[in-house]
Amino acid sequence: MLQVILKTGDTAMLYSTLKSHPELANEGVPLDDTNPALAHPLHRIADWIFTKDISEEKGIELAEILLDFGANIDGLNLKTLQDTPIIAAASLYANQLAKYYLTKGANLDHQGCFGGTALHWAAWCGGVELLEVLLQQDLDLNQKCIEFKSTPLFWAVHGTYQDKNMARNAHLKSIELLVNAGVDKNIPNLEGYTIFDLAKDDEEVLRILNRH
Repeated sequence: MLQVILKTGDTAMLYSTLKSHPELANEGVPLDDTNPALAHPLHRIADWIFTKDISEEKGIELAEILLDFGANIDGLNLKTLQDTPIIAAASLYANQLAKYYLTKGANLDHQGCFGGTALHWAAWCGGVELLEVLLQQDLDLNQKCIEFKSTPLFWAVHGTYQDKNMARNAHLKSIELLVNAGVDKNIPNLEGYTIFDLAKDDEEVLRILNRH
């Protein structure tokens, strides 16, 4: 029921539906007819912002209504390696939505896909505005993800070369923010590589890394 309402950004219908059936605020929603996997409504908002079905502003309006009717800010449950709404938003470039979830008390320590936190995903995606806010929180800035044993800085450098959805300047700024925050630049990943191995032929990145 909520799939069409959320995907079309119909705030009036969402309010009316939840007023009659508030339990739907925490029921799983499929992405589309070909993908029946269920995710929390707050997670799905991030998906449909990414696909440009709705704007980020509209997504926040929808999220506010869901939360008013008791939606759990951390989604269906907190299972390691499964994304919470804030991780979904961070990994899908919905940075304003992620910032909104943060203000509503989203768990920032949870490790979702690949064992990355919201900080890891903001770093990988070049989410500068979100990173700036996350770096003001009481977080372990050198926390390693589960699958690759990599720090947020490692994710930021890796994202500079692998992420195709965000401009290079945003990735460079993300690296700069983390370095300026005092992260450890010498922590290797699971395979023993450091960020200096990743960036060995990139003068721009090396300049940022060597400033401190």
